[in-house]
Amino acid sequence: LPSDGSPTSLKAATYAARLMKMNKDMKLSVLVVLPGDSVLVNSKNGEENIRESLARETQDRGREILQKTVEVFSNEGLSVNGLIDRGDPAEVILAHADRGNFDHIIMGSRGVSELRGAELGSVSHKVIHQANCRVTLVK
Repeated sequence: LPSDGSPTSLKAATYAARLMKMNKDMKLSVLVVLPGDSVLVNSKNGEENIRESLARETQDRGREILQKTVEVFSNEGLSVNGLIDRGDPAEVILAHADRGNFDHIIMGSRGVSELRGAELGSVSHKVIHQANCRVTLVK
């Protein structure tokens, strides 16, 4: 379950929690993808402090999003794994799904990321077309 803090990603978490309650053997990981370092700031001429500050703030925001998403499950008495990674969201989601040998990706169809402030429809579109497993989009 990729989460970016958007309302649709939290709806996807709620949907996934319902599935977990119906299937006690289901295991789930929540993934928050932060922008890669090059997206934050190209540091030159003393801008390292700005770059480090932005990276720290982004990491803190990622932890908040992960905590908020995991709470959807813990409030239902469910336990999930949580992780944070960096990079292009669709590429990171696909790589984690392949490496983790996941059989299903559940994600919001579109939303405004609290990390990026841009619509993410293109992320879900890329995941649908390139995933090697089932993908469920939640509106």
